[in-house]
Amino acid sequence: MAISVDWATQVISIPKSYLTLVSGTVYDLDTDLLFHDLKALEDDEEGIVFPDTLNHNSEVTVAGTTFAQVIEIINGYSVEFEDGAYSVRLTGSNNNLFDVGAGILVQNSVQVIGQNSGGLVVGVGSDPADVWTVAVEGAFTAQEVLRLMAAALAGKTTIASGTRTFRDLADTKDRLSVDVDGTGNRIAVTTDAS
Repeated sequence: MAISVDWATQVISIPKSYLTLVSGTVYDLDTDLLFHDLKALEDDEEGIVFPDTLNHNSEVTVAGTTFAQVIEIINGYSVEFEDGAYSVRLTGSNNNLFDVGAGILVQNSVQVIGQNSGGLVVGVGSDPADVWTVAVEGAFTAQEVLRLMAAALAGKTTIASGTRTFRDLADTKDRLSVDVDGTGNRIAVTTDAS
């Protein structure tokens, strides 16, 4: 069964049969498919006279990283899933379909799970492990930041003459060496994230 729009009430209805069963009572909603189907309804004879249902910003590549598309329900429209005891994961975009506070999602028994991410990316490289080599903080890669955080949070620590040292989890090297003043404020930090 297809989605529908009640143009008078501005409610976008999504039947359970439109969703993809993942397992048990968990379903996925392909938001890219939803975008195309809503645009088709907007362009048909009945829908063309009404305001658009959504904004769409396509994928964009910045410095070699492709960020996911954004789909935003607009103009007072709301989304209602066919009522029932099941969960829906929103896949394929950053979106506002789960926003109850703004009146986008009509609440019923369905649990809607948004999966937005400020860094949601599409294919960092041919190898999924490439995500660890992307600079996330200054020149530090995700892998290096994780190493430093692990040392600071769980590594062995020594304090000597105003210097605090944080070891890696394997206790093979100093990851952080922090000089502190008399009140414990950091005044110099040396890192080894390699």
